[in-house]
Amino acid sequence: MRKVEKQEIIMNIEQDLNEMSRLIWNYIDEKYIGVIKHKVDGYRSECQGNLCKEAQLIQAMMPFLPEQRNILQLILDAMIYNEVIERSLEEHKELGSFYRDENKEREQLKKLVYKLVMVKLIRTIEDMSEKS
Repeated sequence: MRKVEKQEIIMNIEQDLNEMSRLIWNYIDEKYIGVIKHKVDGYRSECQGNLCKEAQLIQAMMPFLPEQRNILQLILDAMIYNEVIERSLEEHKELGSFYRDENKEREQLKKLVYKLVMVKLIRTIEDMSEKS
């Protein structure tokens, strides 16, 4: 019987952990992240094709204000993210339970926090997709 060296055991454990984490990540990506990304892409396409008048105005001004282009793009992106989230809330009414409250002011605050978390989630998924 062959004597297994300590270094070989460490290398095998490291390889196995890397393989397990890759399998877990691929499962999560396929089961959850990919589905969310697909939905968000659909909402985004709809939103970009049907921009509100304010968003259309901002988009039309961008070529004439090159020094403000970055800030205008941030505003436009925020408007699109908001519309994407609103569409997801319309399609998935159950998500409203995260922020519903008898106190309407508190409900508005909770909804804002919910939207901020959703924007962060969407942007993270988009960033991860770009790296893949």
